[in-house]
Amino acid sequence: MTRKRIWLMILTAFAVSVVIVAGTMAANITHPSPAAHEKAETSVTQTEVSFVLRAWNGHIGLFRGSSDTPYSELDMPLYLLADHDRELLEKGITAESEEELRRLIEDITS
Repeated sequence: MTRKRIWLMILTAFAVSVVIVAGTMAANITHPSPAAHEKAETSVTQTEVSFVLRAWNGHIGLFRGSSDTPYSELDMPLYLLADHDRELLEKGITAESEEELRRLIEDITS
């Protein structure tokens, strides 16, 4: 083989590789993979879960949905809170998002 032929084969292989990579990238942009779609659905489902702040063992418990057991507990004794806040916590204060939950916690504990 001559040098000219070797370079022509290398250049052809490179051009074919570029076309394959560009086609794959274009396909991923126009038709995302099912895994990416599932992740989007999962995040929507997680935001639909409501949160509840409730009195729990003399402290503030953080509950998900209608769970009877808190997933977290704030180290803030209820007796330090105002009577109004304690009454609200006995009934339960709901939050529709984690951002709203953080605001409620900040309001109650400050």
